[in-house]
Amino acid sequence: MLTDSSATHAHPAPGDQDGRPVAAVLWDFDGTLADSEPLWMNAEYELVPTLGGEWNDEHAHSLVGNALLVSAQYILDVCGRTDIDPAWVVDQLTDRVVEQIVSGEVAWRPGALELLGKLHEHNIPCALVSASYRRMLDAVVDRLPEGTFASVVAGDEVTKGKPDPEPYLLAAEHLGVDPTRCIVIEDSIPGATSGNAAGALVLAVRNLIEIPDHPRRVQLSTLAGVEVDQLGRWLAEAADA
Repeated sequence: MLTDSSATHAHPAPGDQDGRPVAAVLWDFDGTLADSEPLWMNAEYELVPTLGGEWNDEHAHSLVGNALLVSAQYILDVCGRTDIDPAWVVDQLTDRVVEQIVSGEVAWRPGALELLGKLHEHNIPCALVSASYRRMLDAVVDRLPEGTFASVVAGDEVTKGKPDPEPYLLAAEHLGVDPTRCIVIEDSIPGATSGNAAGALVLAVRNLIEIPDHPRRVQLSTLAGVEVDQLGRWLAEAADA
């Protein structure tokens, strides 16, 4: 695997002799761009008792990064309910999370907005790739400067969600770039698995869970201080490895 590196050192600019051009950066949303996992957990703790079940943090953490329909079925299994469509559960959770986002309760992860700004300055396109559904992502994108993301791939717009590579392959296709020249930023095991399966280099930013090592995976404790030139260097190191 590639190791966590300090972003305080000077590094070559992306694309020069010591780096590899970064074609695009593909961002997960929940827990990576925004500290939204607590919003989902709040929604779960509100909903589950109404279905006759009991919820805890262990259950909540097991859902991190999953496709929403998978999470919904898990909730129904915990509650012992076979009379409810998982799609209804997804709608109920999404309604609660969107309400929290619109009211301004979402917080951004350390360094995320700063790195997005740096990528914009270097004309490196970004895509938002999330298991969350389009109507929730639209509420988030509306809070960001226009043009922050050149493409958005939502969980209800793919045939197979993470950990399948389809979401990240679709994002690369939308941007017209080679996925092996993309960097995926993730905080979950399904998301990191999806990004690597698509051929991208994955920045695994630790949040609620530990993400296993992988040859094309950089382990980070935070995005704070990460510079664009370091992204090119990591991509080159991964290609050499």
